Amino acid sequence: MRTSPPLRYATTTDGVRIAYLSLGDGPPVVFASNIFGDASGYCGGLPSNEAFDRIVALGWRVILHDPRGMGGSDRNVDDHSLAARVRDVSAVIDALGLEHFAMGGFDIGAATAVAYAVEHPHAVSRLMLATPWASGARYLALPALRAAYSAEASGENERKLFANIVMAVASGFADPEMVRIGAELLLSRVSAATLKAYNEANARIDITDLLPRVSMPTLVTHAPTFPFGSFALCQEVAAGIPNCEFVILGSKSLRDHDEGVAVTDRFLRAGTATGGAKSSVDTSPSLVGVYGLTSREIQVLRRVAAGASNKEIAGQFELAVSTVERHLVNIYNKIGARGRADAIAFALRSGLDGSP
Repeated sequence: MRTSPPLRYATTTDGVRIAYLSLGDGPPVVFASNIFGDASGYCGGLPSNEAFDRIVALGWRVILHDPRGMGGSDRNVDDHSLAARVRDVSAVIDALGLEHFAMGGFDIGAATAVAYAVEHPHAVSRLMLATPWASGARYLALPALRAAYSAEASGENERKLFANIVMAVASGFADPEMVRIGAELLLSRVSAATLKAYNEANARIDITDLLPRVSMPTLVTHAPTFPFGSFALCQEVAAGIPNCEFVILGSKSLRDHDEGVAVTDRFLRAGTATGGAKSSVDTSPSLVGVYGLTSREIQVLRRVAAGASNKEIAGQFELAVSTVERHLVNIYNKIGARGRADAIAFALRSGLDGSP
């Protein structure tokens, strides 16, 4: 069972105490918080936070925090603007003395990550945006969000019903454990008044003009299984950022973090400024640790990505064709590929360039 470290605190320039966590000892990756608070959500044991554990296990230092008004951060605040959220993450970064790091943001946190990266281009080496959006008004107009917030009420007696509806929609009505844990966390982490003010601030956010000013390598991912996401909104963000990489994940459920973690790890390791982690694909922790591929299977997958036939692969590695075929069956099973085309797409997303 995971033991969560204690929350630590940083103070913003406007005097708000922000709760945060630092996990692992590798090169730092700072995540701008999503709604309700990533740090207290991690401590609360949300199943979706398993992804952070996997990123730490791959050798990265993950830094999470709670936004003002939520979780372990100061609750009695009035300013929930995008500028205030940038002050929140800035306080954590300053408290840790970080000078150069990768930054990520999921959903609402992605807007904060973009705003911070534009303000501090020399500090952020790489930017990762999961299910982002540029316009808060259009984001809040998504059918799933309208359905989830239709039960929002200011009265405390109705909040339990509201919390369960929000988490049921978030889980795609398919994960009772996530609904139970998430509803309990939601009720304990934010008041009805704060949530209302926070969403009113979300509606005023528009980072469209900031996107062309993002100067560092950027990864945008869209997970079709996340009900509060939108391909069109993600695509708009990716198209607005110069030289942005856009990846559509093939995850089958919200608990399926394999591909997202692998894509994140590959993207981070492609940058030399995030800590000098080894970039040799043959020993890539994302392919070995997450998917369980052997060194030989990775070699075979590389050649498949290069368009080599089974016979050509067998000749290069002095193997029987039947052995290559057995390796391919194992690869397909481990990465969830339905055939050669899926395997090639996976290889390219994972950074395998097809070289021998």
